[in-house]
Amino acid sequence: MLLLSFWLLLFGMVTSAIGLKYGVPYLFLFPEYMGDVDFLSHLIVGIATGAFIMSFNISSYIVNGFRFPFLATLNRPFIKYCQNNFIIPFSFSVVYILALVQFQYHFEDVSVFQIALNVLGFVSGNLIFILVTGTYFIATNKNLFHFRKNAPSQDEALNPFQDLFSNQNKWENQKSLGKKEWKVATYISKFGRIRLARGSGHYKKATLEKVFAQNRINASYFQAGVLILLFILGLFNDYQALMIPAASSVLLFFTMLIMLASAFYSWFKGWTSIVFIALLLSANFLSTKNPLIYKNQAYGMNYDTVKADYSPKAIAAHQFNNQEFYLDVEHGIRQLENWKASTKEEKPVAVFLNVPGGGLRSAIWTMRSVDEANEHSNGGLWDNVVLISGSSGGMIGAAYLREYYWRKEQASTTLDMDSLILDMGMDKLNPVAATAVLNDVFFRFKSFQYGEHTYTRDRALAFENKLNRDTRGWLNRDLSDYRDLEFEGSMPMLILAPTISEDGRKLLISSQPISYLCRTRSESQMNENIEFSRMFEAQDADKLNFVTALRMSATFPYVFPSANLPSEPGIEILDAGIRDNYGMSNTLKFVYFFREWLSQNTSKVLIIQVRDKKKSDAIGPSTQPSIIEGITQPFGTFYNTILAVQDYQMDDQFRLAQDWYGGDLELVDLVLDRTENNPVSLSWHLTAREQKHIENAVGTDYNIEQYERIRGVLDGTSLGLLSDYDRFSEYGFELWTEYPDHHIQSR
Repeated sequence: MLLLSFWLLLFGMVTSAIGLKYGVPYLFLFPEYMGDVDFLSHLIVGIATGAFIMSFNISSYIVNGFRFPFLATLNRPFIKYCQNNFIIPFSFSVVYILALVQFQYHFEDVSVFQIALNVLGFVSGNLIFILVTGTYFIATNKNLFHFRKNAPSQDEALNPFQDLFSNQNKWENQKSLGKKEWKVATYISKFGRIRLARGSGHYKKATLEKVFAQNRINASYFQAGVLILLFILGLFNDYQALMIPAASSVLLFFTMLIMLASAFYSWFKGWTSIVFIALLLSANFLSTKNPLIYKNQAYGMNYDTVKADYSPKAIAAHQFNNQEFYLDVEHGIRQLENWKASTKEEKPVAVFLNVPGGGLRSAIWTMRSVDEANEHSNGGLWDNVVLISGSSGGMIGAAYLREYYWRKEQASTTLDMDSLILDMGMDKLNPVAATAVLNDVFFRFKSFQYGEHTYTRDRALAFENKLNRDTRGWLNRDLSDYRDLEFEGSMPMLILAPTISEDGRKLLISSQPISYLCRTRSESQMNENIEFSRMFEAQDADKLNFVTALRMSATFPYVFPSANLPSEPGIEILDAGIRDNYGMSNTLKFVYFFREWLSQNTSKVLIIQVRDKKKSDAIGPSTQPSIIEGITQPFGTFYNTILAVQDYQMDDQFRLAQDWYGGDLELVDLVLDRTENNPVSLSWHLTAREQKHIENAVGTDYNIEQYERIRGVLDGTSLGLLSDYDRFSEYGFELWTEYPDHHIQSR
């Protein structure tokens, strides 16, 4: 059953029953190698599948071989065992090919000819490995008649299979063997012929043991070869040629696990579960010891100096520092003056851009929808953007878009938006998954140099390297490199706000001093924001790599490791979407602190919210929950409603802001039409169909209306929206004065 569990996982992945929401099946159904999905990439996956199949056969033979003593009477017993153990591997290969063809044809728009080549690559790789391995066993295993002449006189017990990963107990130590033996009448022989199973009692056990010794030795070479291959791939996966498709990495990893599983069972039999749990608990205990601790780090920061004090006292010292507060407000006003001057308008519209989390779908939707809105406004939208905030993929897309507009203005690029969308749409999941399997499991001692410091290699670095390549190296800057560009008004200001795991606060990462967003008026109040640049000033916060900051803001659990920052006590960083998926609280706090300047110097404040899904308060039809659903409901409710809760809070904050803000305040949504019938996965790999769906979303009737509305706001022709107070003043009070005796009904 343990061996079968690996097949269940693989069947679930290739049929999209497991991990579809996060794009796991795409690793198998559209494998990428060196940036291409072609015959070669499928050939490699086929070879890895063949390795897993042969490992399954070897491990199965270790566990169950003693149940079939008649095999000892046959020529090449292991090959015969594989022939009769074909049903599950063959079924998986067929299901995988069918799923691959359907996926690539319907979701990736691959031509029929290319799909045929891809299938041929997989089948070829699979058969090549199996045939080569089978040929090796056939060529090296001696048959029964070869050993009969030299059979020892000592009567030894029959042991059908021993290898590096199995117990060396003799068959004579197997108790109640007759009860465990499975009676077999026939078996599949060469060319699919059905043969009768013969008894083995009339052969000398010592002679038969010689036959199986060959299987033991040769299987050991196979297992050692697989392990050596895994170590080589893990040790040298920095070379692009050795960054094999993630599906191959998963299959090779399963190959290793299935051999270890059979080894556990061979040694410990019924005690396997207890021993495994004991080892797991021991590993968990040892992992708490400093020499064994591995933690991801923020590249560019100094971990070799004194650690930042993250005590309540130190936090309060920053939040109550009046000098920092007034200096930062003054700095912010001068920055706003520079922005106003860059617009060349007497009273420009101040645009605030809020973008969502959601992997590549949010990154591409942010870039495409904002660029489309900018085109509708003849380029006037981007010139008026003051601040960008949000989370995860949306911030990555916004950061790349910001660099593009700036470089375009500097005449340092001639690329069009379609080229940028292609850049962002390239697969970023494969190197993460491959590195997680090949590197993070075995080779966490590998390091690399960035700036003046050394850090540990892991899947976070693999993602950053891929993102750097896909964004042409434009984002590969230190955080401080944006300070003058933002202050002078050459670029909109950008605030990243990942979540601090230990206390749930937001860590505000910006090139500008923003202590006013972390301000607290009394000791009885808790502020949710921590200013990164001042809290970690002594740890080289200004040298933080900007791509690392983007990755920290997009740290979806398990996909990326949470970054550990150099503080005492230590803190770890998680996805910004946990606290504020759209960055609305940062935007409204900024507007609040500069409300007087904004109301006097701008004609309107326009908040553009890029949404990857419509707001909805609809509840599905009632169903009778199962027992498991009843048990998991509290946890499921929290997970399923966390974004809806944020929407409630966000809308409530905006309604209040319309009342306390002295000028005009308007909100516009740009919505990706994503439903259960038109899903777009939360992943760092999108199918061609999903990307096309995002492209088409800019042309929906709703979004076209929003583009026109944005243009109207920028042109000064929009009527805007009334606040609740305005509605009350305009309608409610008049009704009350006209019908004083019926004010309740009138209201």
